[in-house]
Amino acid sequence: MTVTETVKTSLSDIVNIPKLMFYTSILWFLLGGGAGLYMVLSHLSGATYVANYYQAMTLHGVVMAFGGLFQLMMALSLMRAGFCYGKPVKGFVASASYLLLNLGLLMAVVATWLGVRTSYTLMFPLPAVGALHGLWTLDAVTLFVWGVVLVVAVVVALYPSALARLIFFGKTREALILERFVGTLNPSGMASMLPYIFIVPVLGSAILLEAALIGMALINLVPLDEIAWILHPLNFNYPFWVWAHNLMEAMGIMGLGTVYWLIPRYTARMERAEDAAPRLYSEKLGIFAIIFYASAAVMAFPHHLYTMPTSQPIGLSYTGQIASWLTGFGAAFSVFNISATAYRKGLRLTPATLAAMLGFTIYVVDGFIAMQLGTIGWAYRLHGTYYATAHLMTILLAVTLIWIGAAYHSHSLLTGRTPSNRLAYTHILLTALGALGIFYIMAYMGAEGFPRRTYPLPFYSDPPMAGILVFGLLLAIGQAAFLLNLIKAKSK
Repeated sequence: MTVTETVKTSLSDIVNIPKLMFYTSILWFLLGGGAGLYMVLSHLSGATYVANYYQAMTLHGVVMAFGGLFQLMMALSLMRAGFCYGKPVKGFVASASYLLLNLGLLMAVVATWLGVRTSYTLMFPLPAVGALHGLWTLDAVTLFVWGVVLVVAVVVALYPSALARLIFFGKTREALILERFVGTLNPSGMASMLPYIFIVPVLGSAILLEAALIGMALINLVPLDEIAWILHPLNFNYPFWVWAHNLMEAMGIMGLGTVYWLIPRYTARMERAEDAAPRLYSEKLGIFAIIFYASAAVMAFPHHLYTMPTSQPIGLSYTGQIASWLTGFGAAFSVFNISATAYRKGLRLTPATLAAMLGFTIYVVDGFIAMQLGTIGWAYRLHGTYYATAHLMTILLAVTLIWIGAAYHSHSLLTGRTPSNRLAYTHILLTALGALGIFYIMAYMGAEGFPRRTYPLPFYSDPPMAGILVFGLLLAIGQAAFLLNLIKAKSK
């Protein structure tokens, strides 16, 4: 075997599984995006059956968040850890992460096709209630729940285990090191993976156990009366939001860390070899921001539960409000650090930097709405409206755009080819424009009192929905440019 063949074989140990995840995430994004456009067209035409609308909403929420964004993050973070630490991304845990995540998503999609209709942010107790009222079958609920169990198992256990294995265990292979750095916490872009590894499994273990017990009860492995305490909405919703909120925050922190990691690699100083290694303006501030942000985020989850009918203790609500505000400081530290790095070291324009910086900018813009929704008084006014939808969709799109930057950085590893910059810039700019347009229109709708998760809407909504359709089509055109770039890169 020649040296070139040996290198290719070694790199395949890093790339093969992440590449599979990457391309599969694109398929889920396309399916979820199609469901989203269908929902908007349903509002404009009014011709969709109510049941079909909520099936599309369930499909859109589940596959975009987990099949699309989470899987994209999983692919690129594992690959980055692999080529920075010089370790192969393969074996049982990595393979099982891919297989079980997508099997779980397929089960949820089939269950949705069979009639199960709920939002992924309001999972309980709607599936069971629908079955009891004859809207869908209990078998479909069982399939849906076990699909959720598999997805949560990957999110809570398998993926962080795969990431931890690459960072802390195993032998480094010099042939696999493509980008060197010193130590686990240096640069801070790699340190951003640690909150996910250490926080999400701990805070997600309760909801994984509850979901598994409910699944076992549905197939008669556990008597239902023995887990009745789980079925109380209070006992389910708190573990759910402790996990779900901190999952989103951990994904956001990994997104920030990706910006930390990308930006120093594309500066004029690095190009002129004036810097010995790609570093932020202040690596210490970067690490501090990650620790501060992650610590504050742990107790911010009660802001999702201000409006619970059962009413949570006021002290817990104020804890959630203060913690929500404190997360803003972590973001502010990042704004300063990233801006100072770009200014002092001379940031170069590339598809990777444009996507990362636009994603980060949208992330910060959305943060202002997050702060409002984290405030008790504002939440009572806005939580049940499109204002919350604007926040959720935009944070997911912002983090996706950041990871798109990482994908362009590693494009040659993923595809074996160099992308067209023109198509890449078209993709990135249209994605950012579409995200911001949808964000502001939905925020306006929320301020006007349009209720979320509602079809048909009780108010005349054609003008804002038409605007969402326009920006949604811009998003779609942007993704078409991305797909064309992939096809051209693979066929050259």
